[in-house]
Amino acid sequence: MTTTIIAPSSRGAEKPTRKVTRRRFRISRDWTLGLILGTLGLVTFVPLIMLFELSFKNEQQMADAMWLPALPLHVGNYVRAFSMMGRYMVNSTVFVVGTVTVSIICSTLTAYALARYDFPGREFFFMAILALLMIPGILTLFTTFIVTINLKLNNTNLGIWLPLAAGAQAFQVVVLRTFLASIPEDFFEAARLDGASESQMLTLIALPLAKPIMTTLIVLQVNAVWNEFVWPIMVLSRPERYPATLIIMRLGALIIDRDLGAQYAAYVIAGLPILILFAFASRSFIRGLTSGAIKI
Repeated sequence: MTTTIIAPSSRGAEKPTRKVTRRRFRISRDWTLGLILGTLGLVTFVPLIMLFELSFKNEQQMADAMWLPALPLHVGNYVRAFSMMGRYMVNSTVFVVGTVTVSIICSTLTAYALARYDFPGREFFFMAILALLMIPGILTLFTTFIVTINLKLNNTNLGIWLPLAAGAQAFQVVVLRTFLASIPEDFFEAARLDGASESQMLTLIALPLAKPIMTTLIVLQVNAVWNEFVWPIMVLSRPERYPATLIIMRLGALIIDRDLGAQYAAYVIAGLPILILFAFASRSFIRGLTSGAIKI
């Protein structure tokens, strides 16, 4: 940092400027911050790195060099793991696609009505939905299970889709309603003057503007549904309908001779779709988080 000092003389003339250099010792501070962040990042990613490394080893390599890379790489672990996980990965995909589709359609229509229409009781309904965020999902788990059984939806896709979609409605409606209410009314007035219908204003104005926040909600729910453990094990009694998160518990019995390398490979396969989704949707996901759309 350089500071210029001008000293006036007794006769009113100015002396030549003198440059004073003040050094900032930022190197040590940045080095300390980098060390702390690097340590935290290492602690975060070491389990993932170890999981990926162990998925390419056989039992002998794990015994000889548990914490170090070893050659050759046993790619066959993934072949054996996928042969056991393929059907259950399809089940998880069906559960995720169905749940997210039902949830996003219902929450979008509800949020649009609460944001763009003025009707009696609108604020009451919105505050009631907002109050649902304070109720833990575990309190309604038993009631939801009883309703699902009485409707004979156990061991069906609807038995997974509807309860999981309903559990996400409160958060999604609050977030989408807040965002849609912030869109200027002039956009919709101009569309009405051009003869646009309500469905056209929703699909051509509201949804394109809400794309970042909707992407954020979709990624969050895909992650939640894909990793859901409690609800599928309650309503599914047939193992062939289990999602991937449930079947990895049974890999020790399914894989012959306790093939540990194939088990670790199955864990990687089960988590890979979420990583791929976030890799493609990360830009919109972060834009939705930082755009201020989720501020209430």
